[in-house]
Amino acid sequence: MREPTQHSRLQLLGNLLALIACAVEPAAANEATCAYTDIHPTYPPPNASPTVQTTEVPDNASAPSGSNCFAAHNPAATWTTVSSVVRTLLTPGELMQRFGAISQLPGLLYWSTTDEAWRPMISAAFAVDSADAVKPRADYSFNELITGTVRYYRVTDTRTHVAINYRLQVRPSTPGHLVVETTNVEPIKKWGITLYKPDGLRTLYFLKQRSPDTWSYYSITRAIPATFLAEGHEKSYINRAVALYRHYMRLPITDEPPAAP
Repeated sequence: MREPTQHSRLQLLGNLLALIACAVEPAAANEATCAYTDIHPTYPPPNASPTVQTTEVPDNASAPSGSNCFAAHNPAATWTTVSSVVRTLLTPGELMQRFGAISQLPGLLYWSTTDEAWRPMISAAFAVDSADAVKPRADYSFNELITGTVRYYRVTDTRTHVAINYRLQVRPSTPGHLVVETTNVEPIKKWGITLYKPDGLRTLYFLKQRSPDTWSYYSITRAIPATFLAEGHEKSYINRAVALYRHYMRLPITDEPPAAP
């Protein structure tokens, strides 16, 4: 039997992504549905340093591209965006699985403006079976993610030292596109103080395969601080977002100067 070509694999994956639009769990009432065609970011040249930005705006009209994908507007939100074009041989399936490989997050380095050094961002991370589960399970497989079912994982940040559960979902998309959403489902606290309420840190990732060896990447994070203690950390937002970008796209973390020194 002839082995399927890369083109046929990509076509099959695209058909599967389109099919889950009919079966995916419906979004909550306060969530907006969004597709790659709903965003219009500006991309740098291929393999150039990513374009990064943090924005605080009083209304959605001046918010960055993709803010319309967040149904509930909050004037206190800080938006962080990362856009890039990367030459890579990663397939759509491999990229999807990188989002499901939760156990690979511990040890991920980011540039700390406080320490003025590269330091781990996450000390522990593992997949869990539900929003309130604490027992580790195996990383999510391609077959688990492709269904569009909401998945969950648990992360301990090296700054708060508190384990928090997050939601992960691969959204329905067209062939050659990948849309992934993550958000905290528990409050993020430090010293007993709530820094971010549930859904206070939500990120949407939009990836498009431009050619067999080229992907465009765009992430937009909405941070809604619940206290002044969580305000004024724009450089940290950028450096953490860039660290995740380089992780998901399988790029060296410390080869380039910090995005926000």
